[in-house]
Amino acid sequence: MRRHTRRDILIGGGALGGLAALDVGPARAQTWPNRPVTIICPWGAGGGTDATARILASLMEQRLGVPVNVVNRTGGSGVVGHSAIATAEPDGYTIGTITVEIVMMHWQGLTDLTYESYTPIAQYNIDPAGLQVRTDAPWNTAEELLAAIRESPGEYQASGTGQGGIWHLAIAGMLQ
Repeated sequence: MRRHTRRDILIGGGALGGLAALDVGPARAQTWPNRPVTIICPWGAGGGTDATARILASLMEQRLGVPVNVVNRTGGSGVVGHSAIATAEPDGYTIGTITVEIVMMHWQGLTDLTYESYTPIAQYNIDPAGLQVRTDAPWNTAEELLAAIRESPGEYQASGTGQGGIWHLAIAGMLQ
């Protein structure tokens, strides 16, 4: 039996490398992306998540050179759109904008989806919360407002994105 020398191994490895470089089959000849990309937005057109998704789509179009379309999939307190993202074909042409509500939907019994149902690729937006009152309101600080609310339960109203949503939980948390 012939013993292979280091020179034989290097020549064989070089030949294999050369053959691999020549293999430019159909899959390798195409670059990503070669067709439009879709961004699924789980919230309604005109809202904050939709607006940021459209900004992202515009920037991606400039960078990638293909159309990037935002598709709003609304309903079920965000479950419809988040489900569409989680079950989309993992082909690189459908991505989504998931929101913080995904960590609450499961615990509310709305879906089996959790944050583990997704593969994060980027964080592109942060939504800081704010507390506002009318300019002629008698409170000058959050502490003053919260004290008034605690003194008169049921007298005041607040608004947010929906029952069980992040802003509802923020308000409930402030009142604890």
